[in-house]
Amino acid sequence: MKQREEINELRDRTLEELRLELRNTRRELFQNRVRFATRNLDSIAPIRAGRKRVARILTLMREKELAAAAAAKTAAE
Repeated sequence: MKQREEINELRDRTLEELRLELRNTRRELFQNRVRFATRNLDSIAPIRAGRKRVARILTLMREKELAAAAAAKTAAE
């Protein structure tokens, strides 16, 4: 259930908010990779979760871009 709630919460955001969230998530993912490399992070789970979150955000951004392009195309016709 948590994953679906996260997706719905991200879907309600604007494109600019998604860009900001993507930047923050990528920064957090980088920090986790550094922590893992320096042996300050015990498991790889936060890295996997971060990669999946980045993918979700990118997917939602692309959905919004395609929807905007379709709306513009429809308005032009």
